[in-house]
Amino acid sequence: MSEVKIVATLTPFPEHVDAVRKAARAMVAPTHLEPGCLQYDFHESQETNVKELEKPGKVSFVFIERWTSVDDLKKHVAMDYHDRFLEELDGKLESLNVQRLTQLEKSK
Repeated sequence: MSEVKIVATLTPFPEHVDAVRKAARAMVAPTHLEPGCLQYDFHESQETNVKELEKPGKVSFVFIERWTSVDDLKKHVAMDYHDRFLEELDGKLESLNVQRLTQLEKSK
């Protein structure tokens, strides 16, 4: 089986940024313990305008994930704590975007 790469972006409504940050941060430690988890990095991003870099923009949270197989990713999303995480996010997100990546070129 081949490695699976995922980028998941959560964009909370402004009034829920802190709650979503806390809930997402709590996913990291248990996920790292899953046998098929190769990478599960949590990032905060802030939308920016290159002409006004000092002006804060919309906050999003990004997970960069690598799994040994599709089966391992399926096991991850079937975990009880993953279900509770999604329940905790209910009504707090403007958007949730999950993308599976296919590498086309490798750096040298």
